[in-house]
Amino acid sequence: MAKTKIGSLFASIALDTRGLRTGINKATRMLSGFGSNLQTVGRNIGMGIGVPLTALGATSVKTFAGFEQSMAKVRAVSGATAKEFSELSKVAKDLGASTRFTATQVSGLQLNFSKLGLKPDQINAVTEATLDLALATGEDLAESARVGASTMKGFGLEAKDMTRITDVMAKSFSSSALDLEKFAVSMRNAQVMARLAGLTIEETTAMIATLVDTGQDASKAGTDIRMIFIRLAQEGLTLGEAFERVNNSSDKLSTSVELVGAKLRELTRELCNAEGSAKAMADIMDDTLEGAFFRLQSAVQSVQISMGELANKHLTPLINKFAIFIQANNEAIGQMVMQASVVGVVTVAFSG
Repeated sequence: MAKTKIGSLFASIALDTRGLRTGINKATRMLSGFGSNLQTVGRNIGMGIGVPLTALGATSVKTFAGFEQSMAKVRAVSGATAKEFSELSKVAKDLGASTRFTATQVSGLQLNFSKLGLKPDQINAVTEATLDLALATGEDLAESARVGASTMKGFGLEAKDMTRITDVMAKSFSSSALDLEKFAVSMRNAQVMARLAGLTIEETTAMIATLVDTGQDASKAGTDIRMIFIRLAQEGLTLGEAFERVNNSSDKLSTSVELVGAKLRELTRELCNAEGSAKAMADIMDDTLEGAFFRLQSAVQSVQISMGELANKHLTPLINKFAIFIQANNEAIGQMVMQASVVGVVTVAFSG
C-alpha cells in the first residue's frame, strides 16, 4: 500500500509542481538578467561593480522578508489604513535609501512611535527630526523615538513640536552631563508636574541638567524636581517667586541657590536658542568616512529590498502552494523519506 501511495505521490509532485518550477525559473531568470545588466554597467563605467552587485540577489529575498515583517508589526500596532501604511512604507524606504539608517531601522522607530499612540501622519511628521537626534547624539534610533515621543506627550506637545524637542535634547546632551538614558529617567519623574507648574521643556531640561551636573542621580533629580513643584503648588508659589524669596532671606543657603539659579538661567537661555542644534550636529557627525560607509550600507539594503519586493510577487504564491501540497501529503512524504533512508543505509553497507 505504501508503494501505491509513493507512486501516486511522485505523479502528484510531477503534476502539482510544474507551475512551481515554472515560476521559480521565471524569478531566477529575472534576477539573473538583472545581474547581467549590472555587470554590463560595471564594465562600461570601468569600476567592476557588476559582480558584487549581482551578489545582492542572493540575500535580497531574505532582506525584503525581514523588512516586510517589521513593517507588518508597524501596521498591526498603528492600525494604519492601506493608504497610511503605504505612506509609512514609502517613508521608511526613502529614508533608508538616503540616510545612514536602514529602512529596517526606520521601521523600528515607527513601531516605537506606534506603541506610544502616535498616528501614522504624526509618525511621518516626527521621523526625520528623530533621525537627526539619534545621529547627532550617537544614541539608539528606536530608543530615541521612544523617549522623544514620551517627552512630547508628557509636556502636552504635538508632532509639529518634535523638532523643538529633539533640538533641546541634542543641545542639553552636548552642554551637560545628560545623555538619552539620564534624560529619559529624570523626565519620566518630572515632566508631568513640571508642565502642570507651567514650566516649558527648555526650563525643565535646564533644571535636570543643572542637578545632574552636580553629580545627582538622574532618577533622584527628576523625583526632587517633582517634589519641588508639589510643594510650590501647595504654597501657591511659582518657581521664580520661590527663588526670589530664598535669595532675599538671610539663610546661608541663599548664595548657593543664587549660584545654581545663575547657572540654571544660563542653561535655560541656551536651550531656548537651541533651534537647529540637532540638524547641525547630525550634519557634522555624518560628514565622515564612517558616515559614508553607513550610507552605502543603507543604500545597499534599499536595493536588496527593491529586488526582494520584485521577486516576492512570484515567490510568495508559489511557496504557499508548495506548503499546502506538503501539508496535504505529509504522511506519504514521510514514508518516501523513510524508504529512501533505508535504501541509503543498505547501499552504504554493501559498498563497504
